[in-house]
Formats: sequence, structure tokens, C-alpha cells
Amino acid sequence: MRAYRELFGHRDARWPLLTSSIARLTPGMILFGILLLMRDVGYDYAAVGLVTAGHQIGIGLGSPIQGRLADRFGQVRVLVPDAGLYLLGTLAIAGLTLGEASPVVLLAVTVLTGAVYPPVTACARVLLSRLFPTGQVRETAFAVSTIAVELGFVVGPLAAAGVAVTAGPAWAVIIAGVASTLGAGSYSATGAARAMPRRELGTRRVGALRAVGVRVLVVSIGFIAVAIGVVEIVVPAVAETAGHSAAAGSVLLAAIAAGSLLGGLIYGGRAWPGTLVQRVRVLVAALVGGLALVAVATDDLVVFGAALFVGGVFLAPTMICTFQLLDDNAIRGTQVEAQSWLQTSVVLGIALGTAAAGLVVDRAGPRWAFLAGAAAVAVGAVVVNASSRAITPARSAEPRTGVPVE
Repeated sequence: MRAYRELFGHRDARWPLLTSSIARLTPGMILFGILLLMRDVGYDYAAVGLVTAGHQIGIGLGSPIQGRLADRFGQVRVLVPDAGLYLLGTLAIAGLTLGEASPVVLLAVTVLTGAVYPPVTACARVLLSRLFPTGQVRETAFAVSTIAVELGFVVGPLAAAGVAVTAGPAWAVIIAGVASTLGAGSYSATGAARAMPRRELGTRRVGALRAVGVRVLVVSIGFIAVAIGVVEIVVPAVAETAGHSAAAGSVLLAAIAAGSLLGGLIYGGRAWPGTLVQRVRVLVAALVGGLALVAVATDDLVVFGAALFVGGVFLAPTMICTFQLLDDNAIRGTQVEAQSWLQTSVVLGIALGTAAAGLVVDRAGPRWAFLAGAAAVAVGAVVVNASSRAITPARSAEPRTGVPVE
């Protein structure tokens, strides 16, 4: 735990970590909140999958643009206006759903809302990398960032379910927008965020995807993220199949996030043998095995919850290694954009997973949807293992120089 004490003893790191964590409630709340609201109004799972995918598609399309703007003009100038626009978008989603708007209209609004989602997580990771360019504290800082995301996925669905029960599901969607706005605004108010430099003039027109390692990581994580999207839809469906309400799925969603949280805490608290590339190859293979177990455990909710927890243990460590590798491979001056491309890959993978899972659940049942998600993770594992040389930074002494490829 010494590494965690050292990290939080650093004033410039402590407040950005704490404030950005508020915004990390939103990803865990918004999709589950939309699901609960749409099901409450009477939409079927195919429509729910389409609309929740729309939110993720919007983030996927907007994140690289937001990241490049943050690199070019500074983080605060991008985060503050995004925060206000995103809150307005969640208000629109709630109002239109209550008015029983068509799924096509809801899809359009969720895409636009997702496109202005504040890239707090990407900005915070780049800030941490600047404060801690090498060493164990850097790895712990990335672990805490990932743990905060996982904690958001534990608390977020539970908060959404609690708000839905006490105040109505529309408020769960709105409060998800409020959390994003508060997190982005409070992070932007920290001295460390305001002091982040803009992109150097010499790299103004250089895109993050020119680095081959960035491209490989973006593709591989996209496949893995498909399973996350499948989980968002299949877990509530499993709960309904067992005779419970969809809201009961929040406890099951929290199980996989809790497993990931535990894995991240253990991983970030000590030094591990081997290089980052060697570690990520082992972890992604373990993740495939863990999620494969979930697919065959859908008949009993207790066993299903336990399998979700075990599968989640390997998720956060995999992402911690990936985020560091991405930063190591990024061309200098494109770090926020590179992190944003990874977020794009994640949310597009989630979007594909939610859309596909909604269709498969309605036609073949939850188990087949989960098997499809496990297969997507296996593809991501193959990409990582086949491209291990490509994601190994060429110059370890200059961890963020990157390798541009024409």
C-alpha cells in the first residue's frame, strides 16, 4: 500500500484523481439508466440495445476530435463547454423517452449527446503520465485511474437503480449527466489541469494513429470491449429470465465491476515481473478464460454472479497495462488524442456488443449472446499476442515518443 500512499501524498495528483472520479460515475449510470427508463416506458430490448449503442457511438465519434482539441488548445477549454452540453443532452434523452419518441429519434439524440461527453478520463491519464513519466508510482497512478472507472461501474448501476426506484428512471438518466458535469467542472478547476501544456507547434498536424502501436492497441481493445456491451444488456435479461426485475441486474453488474476493482487494487499495489507487453499477453488470455465461464453459468443467479466476479478480476489489470502501453507508444504531443482513440475503440466495441446482444437476447436467449461476447474477447487476445512486437515501444528511455508510420 506504500505506492498508494506516495501517490495520494502528491498534491498535484491527488485532487485531479479525486475530482475526475466524480465523472466516472456517469458511464456506469447512463446506459443502465437509459435501459431502465426505456423498459419502464415499454420499449423492447432491440430498441434498448439500439439506443444505448447510439450513446456509445456518439462518444466513439466525438472522442478523437475532443482529444485532439484538448491537445491543441488545452484540457480546460474543451472540458467546460462539453460538460454543459452533455447535461442538456441527458435532459433531452429523459424527456423524449417519457414522451415515447420513436427509437430513431432517441438514437439521434443519444448519438449527439455522446459526441459531447467530456473526455475527463483521457485528460486525467495524460496529466498523471506527465507527473509520473516512469517508475512504480506511474503504474500505481494508472491503476488508481482504472480503479476509479471500475468503482464507477460498481456504484453507477446501483445508484441508477436506487434513483429509479425512489424518484423514477428518468432521474437516473439526468443525474448521470449531472455527475459528468460536476466531475468535468471540478477537475478543470484544479491547478494541475489548468497548467497542462498545449501541443507543441511541431506536432500540431500529427495524428495519434500514425503510431503503429496505438493502432494495434485500439483494435485489440475494441474487440475486448464488445463483451462489456454484451454484459450491459445480457445481465438484466438474465435477471428477468430468472423472474426478477431488470433493476435487479444492477447487483449482478456490480459483481463484475467489483471483481475488476479487486483485480486493479491488487495489481496496482505492487511491482510485477516481466515487461508490460508480457503482462498484458498473460492477462488478456486469463480474461478470455474468465468470461468463457460466465457464458455457461446463466441458469443460476448465484453462480452467475460469482462467475461475473471471477471474470472481472482480470479486466482492470488488462486495462491498466493497455493504458500505459498506449501512452508509451503515442507520439509526443498526441497523448490525449491517443487515449481518446482507445476510448473510441472501447465505446464502439460496447455499442456493437449492446446492439448485437439486444437482438440475440430477443431471438435466442442470454446464453448465446454471452458466447458471442466471449468469442469477441478471444479475437482481441489473438491480436495482442500476434502483435506483441508492434506494441513494444522502440525506445524505452523515451516512453512517449512513439513510432510514426507513414
